[in-house]
Amino acid sequence: MDARHNQFFSETRLARLIAVGNRIRLQAAVTEESFSTELERIVGQAVPHLAQDRPNLVVLGEELGLPLALCGRRGYIPRRVHTANVAISMLALAYTRRIIHYRHLYPGISTLRALHLSLTDVMYRPFATTLSRLAAKYSIYLTACTNVAHAHCSTSTVDISHFGRRNSGKVFLPDGPDVYNTGFLWGPDGNLIGRTEKVFLTESEKTILDLTPGDLDQVKPFDTEMGKVGIAINQDALTCEYLRKLDSQGTRIVIQQYANGRPWAAPCKSWEWRPQEWLNSVLGSLQDDYPNLYYNVCPMQVGNFFDVTFDGQSSITKKSDREPDPQCNFVGNDGFVHTVTGKAMKGEFLAVAPWVVEDPVKSHPGKSVAERRALLEHVGKQLQPGGSQANQYRESVIYADVDVPVP
Repeated sequence: MDARHNQFFSETRLARLIAVGNRIRLQAAVTEESFSTELERIVGQAVPHLAQDRPNLVVLGEELGLPLALCGRRGYIPRRVHTANVAISMLALAYTRRIIHYRHLYPGISTLRALHLSLTDVMYRPFATTLSRLAAKYSIYLTACTNVAHAHCSTSTVDISHFGRRNSGKVFLPDGPDVYNTGFLWGPDGNLIGRTEKVFLTESEKTILDLTPGDLDQVKPFDTEMGKVGIAINQDALTCEYLRKLDSQGTRIVIQQYANGRPWAAPCKSWEWRPQEWLNSVLGSLQDDYPNLYYNVCPMQVGNFFDVTFDGQSSITKKSDREPDPQCNFVGNDGFVHTVTGKAMKGEFLAVAPWVVEDPVKSHPGKSVAERRALLEHVGKQLQPGGSQANQYRESVIYADVDVPVP
């Protein structure tokens, strides 16, 4: 931490921040057991990097539980189609009886919302049970996201036979008609510290997935050995109102779980280069507008999920009065200017995951920004379904030791 920041604090707390950018693997969810094994593999990538002298915060991606929707015999045919929309349609057919039940129980909900509710047990139980166990096994703070309703556990044999897994002894049932993009945080003892629902949903989450927005008034950070930790999922980390909410409650570490469902090295709707816009969150959340926010941990999942591309570079950033190092940036970027406000941003990249190829600025320093981006965009297209390098994304684990100031 810079001396100019440190001088205001008499105490700091040590922590190691770890971001795991795993590849989404559809076939890992053939069974609940195979998905649990996949979660063990993903968390296992962080294990060699765990610190022994300080708490560890391991941050996993936004759509970590997504493959579970296609788990088991009902997902057999959906797993074998080529587009996400067709997979959803086939999955709905497989869960017809449950969908009818939930549409009767909650009149007016959409078929897709009823499908989400039908998937509550399979989406929640193996996800939460396995991650809780792994947090306790490695004595770590562990956080990840999935789309799921608020749920309660039932041991009724009738409920299990209708909505659960045979011989499982319990089933998780939805508490109501709402389904959220939810970030969970488990402590080193394996107990759930808390959950945060995404507030500012993307257009696809509203119109395609039919998720429920969280309540901004309910957003709060969680007290840990490292200080206060807050979760800002995807669009929330780009939204001033949300960041001010975390900042006003003394949050020190922002967990920014993100699943960028678009090509990384490419233009986006609101800017000419997506990685440039990404700075608005991973650095933008640490500007002086938010005096209490000091660190941002952003894991980026990668991989082709049917015809949907997930791609990006994980990062760990910190508040600083210094100008960012120009040699440490996302691929294809040109400086550190906020694309909305036009202001130069300060801060520091403590770690950034490599992309599939190196930025041409290093191998061909004479190339213009446009030429660099054209080369990178060509590679990005080849990673997509049908490309010559389809799904050859790089998994990553990055980490940084930090001193978290105590107010």
